[in-house]
Amino acid sequence: MELERRNQESRDKAPTTFVLLHGAWHGGWCYRDTARVLRASGHTVYTPTLTGVGERAHLNNQNITLETHIRDVCGVLEAEELSDVVLLGHSYGGMVITGVADRMSDRIKSLVYLDAFVPEHAQSLNDCLQVALSKENAGAFLSAFRTSAMTGNSGLTQPIPAAAFNVEPKNHAWIDRRCSPQALATFENQILLTGRGSAIEDRLFILAEGWDPSPFPYFARQVTGKAGWRVSTVPCGHDVMVDMPVELANLLMTLT
Repeated sequence: MELERRNQESRDKAPTTFVLLHGAWHGGWCYRDTARVLRASGHTVYTPTLTGVGERAHLNNQNITLETHIRDVCGVLEAEELSDVVLLGHSYGGMVITGVADRMSDRIKSLVYLDAFVPEHAQSLNDCLQVALSKENAGAFLSAFRTSAMTGNSGLTQPIPAAAFNVEPKNHAWIDRRCSPQALATFENQILLTGRGSAIEDRLFILAEGWDPSPFPYFARQVTGKAGWRVSTVPCGHDVMVDMPVELANLLMTLT
């Protein structure tokens, strides 16, 4: 009842602009159902795809870095002249939105980390894995990334199968056929931050509790209790926007 009340209040307010950013190997396509719910409630939704994946897979190459992807999203905010944005990043997308927030905090109302990395200055995704997981589990991820990139794949990491993230079986085939290889450099590139992103005072971390070994409980713990942060949980695997798209949309509408 409380969530329904909040959603009705959301519909009664002015529309919100959402920019929903995917994680590694995915594309804007993964927000299809969540975006549909948000738009039906009157909100404006952008689901950009990062260079080298999704419908931009024809641009893929080993020289794409995290910096490339940060510039991709900054470009969307600039080209569409967006402001007062709720900017969401899933998984690897947390690395990207952290960089965007540092450069364009004046355009962003809220940040949402959807089962995502929350990096500190000079950390790469690989660094984040090593602080968030046991040495054994972090090593397994890093070894998989590097082996797949260096085994005849021209520096591109191959997608981890949906089953490994405990995506619902009915969605495995869709996820696996739509995911694209991604440059290893995007995982190894360190993020450089000035601290300007701290001007954004409203932040939400959404933790998916239905898969393991996950690095994201570590980041949820890190932000719990910090000023401006709140933490929510959802009972599903890593691809929340695929397995629980309506629930995710309803949660996002509490931010409007």
